[in-house]
Amino acid sequence: MDGAGTPQGNQAEFHFRLLTKNTDRTINANLRDADLIFSFLCHKPMTRSRGLACMIAVMFLAPMLAGCMDLLNSNNPPTATMSVNPSGTVKAGDPVTFSAAGSSDPDGDPMTFEWTFGDGNTGTGLTTSHTYAQPGDYAVKLAVGDGTHEATTSTTISVVDASAREPHAEISSDKDDDCEGEDPPNGDFVIVWVCEDDKETDDREVSVSTTVTLDASNSWAGCNPENSDCYSEEYLVEWRWDLDTYIDSDGDGVTDNDVDATGETYAWDERRAGAWEVKLTVVDNNGFEDQAVSMVYVNYRGVWKDFVIDRATPNPIIMTWEYPLSYDEDSKDRIRYMRAKLSYPQEDDDQYGGGGPGTTTNNKLNLYMYNSTEEEVANTTGIENDNRDAGDCDDDDYCLWMVIGGSTVRGFLPGQWTVDLENAESHNTEVNEFIIELQYR
Repeated sequence: MDGAGTPQGNQAEFHFRLLTKNTDRTINANLRDADLIFSFLCHKPMTRSRGLACMIAVMFLAPMLAGCMDLLNSNNPPTATMSVNPSGTVKAGDPVTFSAAGSSDPDGDPMTFEWTFGDGNTGTGLTTSHTYAQPGDYAVKLAVGDGTHEATTSTTISVVDASAREPHAEISSDKDDDCEGEDPPNGDFVIVWVCEDDKETDDREVSVSTTVTLDASNSWAGCNPENSDCYSEEYLVEWRWDLDTYIDSDGDGVTDNDVDATGETYAWDERRAGAWEVKLTVVDNNGFEDQAVSMVYVNYRGVWKDFVIDRATPNPIIMTWEYPLSYDEDSKDRIRYMRAKLSYPQEDDDQYGGGGPGTTTNNKLNLYMYNSTEEEVANTTGIENDNRDAGDCDDDDYCLWMVIGGSTVRGFLPGQWTVDLENAESHNTEVNEFIIELQYR
């Protein structure tokens, strides 16, 4: 027996040839608009062998045509994804939350969610909660249906006695002083400052890469070791780090359950200036878990000191600095403040190409800021000399601060920004210092 099928638009046509000892017959089947028409050509008289051959043909043809029906009216099955919170061992009497978030149907069909909790109880819905009354291991099953197909997934929940003790997860709140020695703000988070206090004037592109140490050494199992009456036979066996709770690095549809790193401490290399929410999960020897969440901020300050910007010839002379700014609407990686600070003398002594011997020249420099599309964001041209005294400014100097907040960055698009220092005067000008600060916290 051999066969061939050719789909043509909404029609599928099949030709089968039966080869037996006494017969060589063709069987034709056509499927059009879901109406099945088939015919068998069998010579009479119908002998036993010919009747058997026709029966075999029908048995062979039926599943082929059923597959053709699926071709014309296809419906793909859904996928089932389950998450459990808490994800480790739980105590009897404590609620457990089950979620089918991440389940999907490729055809966009409405889905149903049916839960079997393994103790005789059931539930429905995208998320549901259940409490186990007795210790034991329970097989939980999720069935996701789309009206035609059903997909399932399962897991095992370990339930222990209600008197069992749980661990405690804690991320150490290590915070640097800022680059000028000021104390960090209060709060449970991590702050790292990258301070470059003497940058070369030919290195005006800001690129930040530093190591952040994540420390879970204050976590414990059983009881807090700082308590004098603490005696614990429990101990921690695992420390798991999700290094960005807004990114689904394992592709399971849940963003805050990834295992991006392990260990009681972790050296997180090559961190740019920015902000991340990290999550720590600790596991004890009984399988109990606990989580802690913390923000990690990397700030930057670069200083360029004691340099000269040339005079206009006749066009203004411009020195450009480039730096990255992040403002992610979908996460907490958002610049808080970008500051450009400039200090220069109100008057310069005689310089090459400047005024005559024994005279002084008045200075005036300006800053222009541009976003990643080179659209001007702000400038200092409207600040008169009398108001150029920002910060701790000496009497003989002019001091300009250009401060851009996160909402401005959001409106002007984040990315690689620039700030121009412009000298439009006909003489060279000395600069005391120019500072760029990228502050995420």
